[in-house]
Amino acid sequence: MPETKNNRRVRFTRSALREALIDLILEKPLVSITVKDICARADINRSTFYLHFKDVTDILRTTEDEIIEHMREHTPTHERKFRDLQEIEGFFIDFLEQIRNNPRIMKVIQVLCSEQGDPYFVRKLQTMTYEAFLDGWDMHMMPEMSEQRKLLVFSYTISGMVSMLSTWATRAQDTPIDQVVSLLMGLMWHGLDYFAASDKKSAFPTE
Repeated sequence: MPETKNNRRVRFTRSALREALIDLILEKPLVSITVKDICARADINRSTFYLHFKDVTDILRTTEDEIIEHMREHTPTHERKFRDLQEIEGFFIDFLEQIRNNPRIMKVIQVLCSEQGDPYFVRKLQTMTYEAFLDGWDMHMMPEMSEQRKLLVFSYTISGMVSMLSTWATRAQDTPIDQVVSLLMGLMWHGLDYFAASDKKSAFPTE
């Protein structure tokens, strides 16, 4: 029983510190947040903080990892192996709606993906997206394409995709999700020439 109480106390303390950090992220620049700030907001002393985290970077990384894991686990299609492009499109819609439906997470992502944010978080977002789509994309690429060439294509596409989603989260969130996804899918599979040739509303024309 004492061990259970201790575990519960540890979880409570770590959670309180992380929530305090998130509050501060929404109020002030990341670079100006200190351990003293976090402890004051959580009403926890500094010695207790250092029992759980080494410094601000340590608790920031832990918090970012948990946000990414939350996004991964709560996207309805996160375990699906995509059979066609429509399923990939559906994943994107689920993914963006899951973010938008959690205003607090949405605001934190806006900060972390901004120019004053944290490149580590953006890289984690890229990795999550890469892992989610690797199987589906591999299935739809030309069979004769070499593994190294595929890797280069994935790298280019993922970077652009995450950059676009970051821009949506920080500066263009009023754009309807279905329009964002349609634009993204069109760019992914057809490139800029697709949009230069015609003003299509969907990345999957039926005509």
